Amino acid sequence: MSDILRAAFQAYQSGDYARALGMIDTAGKTPAGRTQELSSLKGNTLIRLGRMLDAAEAFAAGSALPGPNAAMLAKFAIGLYSRAGARRRIVEFGARAVALNPGETALLYDYAAALFEEGRYHEAAAAAGGLDRANPQHFALMVNVLRLTGQFGRLSEELEAACARDPGDMLAAVSRMVVARETADFPLVEAHERALGATADPQRSALTDSEPSMVRLLWAGSDRACALPSADSIRLTALPAAPLRRPVSPEGTRLKIGYLSSDFHAHATMRLLEDVLALHDREAFDITLFCHTTPGQEAWQRQHMPADLVSGMVRVGALDDEAAAAEIAARGIDILVDLKGHTMGARLGVVKRSDAPVKVTWLGYPGTVMGAGLDYAITDRIVTPDAAIPFFEEKLCRLPDTYQPNGMLNRPLPKPVSRREAGLPEGAFVFASFNAIQKITPGAFALWCRILKAVPHAVFWVFAERNEARANLMRAFRMAGIEEERIVFTSGIPYAAHVARLPAADLGLDSFPYNGHTTTSDMLWAGLPLLTMRGHAFQARVSESLLAAAGIDGLLAHGPDDFVARAVALAASPDRIAALKATIEQNRFRAPLFDSERFTRHLESAYRLMADRARQGLAPTLLDIPALPPRPAAFSDRSRG
Repeated sequence: MSDILRAAFQAYQSGDYARALGMIDTAGKTPAGRTQELSSLKGNTLIRLGRMLDAAEAFAAGSALPGPNAAMLAKFAIGLYSRAGARRRIVEFGARAVALNPGETALLYDYAAALFEEGRYHEAAAAAGGLDRANPQHFALMVNVLRLTGQFGRLSEELEAACARDPGDMLAAVSRMVVARETADFPLVEAHERALGATADPQRSALTDSEPSMVRLLWAGSDRACALPSADSIRLTALPAAPLRRPVSPEGTRLKIGYLSSDFHAHATMRLLEDVLALHDREAFDITLFCHTTPGQEAWQRQHMPADLVSGMVRVGALDDEAAAAEIAARGIDILVDLKGHTMGARLGVVKRSDAPVKVTWLGYPGTVMGAGLDYAITDRIVTPDAAIPFFEEKLCRLPDTYQPNGMLNRPLPKPVSRREAGLPEGAFVFASFNAIQKITPGAFALWCRILKAVPHAVFWVFAERNEARANLMRAFRMAGIEEERIVFTSGIPYAAHVARLPAADLGLDSFPYNGHTTTSDMLWAGLPLLTMRGHAFQARVSESLLAAAGIDGLLAHGPDDFVARAVALAASPDRIAALKATIEQNRFRAPLFDSERFTRHLESAYRLMADRARQGLAPTLLDIPALPPRPAAFSDRSRG
C-alpha cells in the first residue's frame, strides 16, 4: 500500500471523509494513483459523504483499471446507479458490468430493466434471456420485453411452462391472459373471464390483485369491478404516505400548472393535448412540462410543441422519484397533473411523493388511479355519472361537453381515398373496427358476427397488425360461419393517411367494455359514424361522451340486441348513412368536440376552482364545471384539404 493510500485510508477510518477524499483526488492525478484499490476507497468515501452517483462513477472507473477487482467494482457501480434511479448510466455501463459478472442475475436484471425503461426493447429482450425465471420481478420484466418485441411464440412457451410448473403462479396466469387478449385467443380469454366471474372462487381475488389496472379495463364492465385492487394500486399503496402539502400561490398571481408525462412525442395523448398546451392563457397560468419521455424526441418536441414549453421543459427521466418530486417542488407547482395514470411508463411514485397543493389525474387512464394520493380526477358527466362517484378514490371534477380534448389546429383534414386504394370492395357495405386488438372481447366479437350474418353483402375492415392475432381472428370468424373473403385486415399507417382512409368505411363498430377513445374521435374527425353501446364504467362510456360532444344522435345502442338491430338497419339505409356523415362533417367546426379553445377555458375554470378550495384550506370535493354559452357560429374556417 502506497503512503498516500495508507494516509487516505487512515483518514477514512477516523471518519474524516472530506480529508480522505482530498488525498484520494490528489493521488488520482498521477499515473501511480490510478488503481482499483484507490477507486474502491474513493467510492466508499463518497458513499459516506452521501454522494451515491459520484460513488458509482468511482467504482465504474475503477472497474476499467488493471487488477483483480474489476467485476466487484462494476457490480457496486450498477447497484448504486440502480438505487439512484440513474438508468441511463446503467444502459451506458451495463454491458461491461454484465460481461464482467456472468451469471449475476440481479445485475443483469438492473441492466435489462434500464434498457426496457429507456425504450430499447430489443436489447432488453436479448438481456432478459438470462434472467431468473423463478424470480417474479425478473419474470415480469421478461414477459414485458417479449410482448413489446412481438415474440409471442417464445412468450407463449415461457408462460405455458410457468403455469405448468406452478398452477398457483398468478403472475404467469395473468400474463398468459394478457397475451391471449393481444393475440385474440378467445378460448383462453373466455376461460379467464369465467374465472373472474366466479365470485366464490378464492383464486378470483388472487387474479385481480395480480393483474395490471389497464388489463382490468379490458373485461371489467362496471365501475365497481374497475375499482377492485390491482397490482398497480397495491404497489402504490405500500409506498410512504405523501408529505404535507405546500400552500397554493397567492390569489392574483399566475397559477402554476405542471404536466407530468412520458408521452411528449408523436403519441395519441399529444394529438389530443397539443391545442390545450398552445391555448393556455399565459397571463393567468404558468405551465411547466415535467418530461420523462424516452430520449431522442427532442427534435419532434421542438417542431410540434409550443416553444416556451419546450425551452422550459424539465426533464426528469433520469431522476429517481424523490428527486423528480423535488424538482416539482422547486418550481412551486400549484397543481400537478399526471397524464399517465395506471399506464406503462407512468411515474406515480413521483406523484405520491410530491407536495404539490393539488394533484390531479387526467386523460391517460380512464378510471380511478388508486394508491397515488390524488385529489381530483378530471372527467365529464357521461363517463362518470353520479352512480360512479363511490368508486373513485379521487373527487371528480366533471367538465362540460367531454373530458377529452381534441386538438384541431394542426390535425390534418381527411383527403378521402377510393375504396380500391384502401383495399376494399367497391360495392359492399363496409363495417370497420380500428380499436386495439386487446379490446376485442368474445362478447363484442359475437355481436359483430351476428351483424355480419344479418348483412350478407357487408365486409368487415379490421385493424390487426400481429400475424398471431389475424390467424386467431380468422379462425374465430370461420367458426362463426363468416367467410374469409368478407374480412379485410389492415395495419397502422401515418396519421394523415389513416384519417384519409377512414371515410372509405360506412359505419364503425365499437368495442366493449373498453370503447374506442382516440380511435373514436379520429373516426368522427374523418366523418365516419360510429355505433356504440351504453356502458357502465368510465372506459365503456367514452364513445357515448364523444358522440354527444360531436352533436350526433342515433348511434347509442341500449343493449346488445339494440346494437345489432341498429347496425343492421343502418346497413340497409344508405340515405341514413349519408345523412350521418354529412352531419358529422357539418358539426366538425361547430359542435364542442373539436373546439379546443372552449375546452381549454373550461379546463382553466376547473384549475381555478381546485386552487381556490386549496387556498381556503378546504378539502377536495365534487366539482361540476359550468359550460360556456354555445357558439353562435363555426369556431374555425378550416376547409377540407
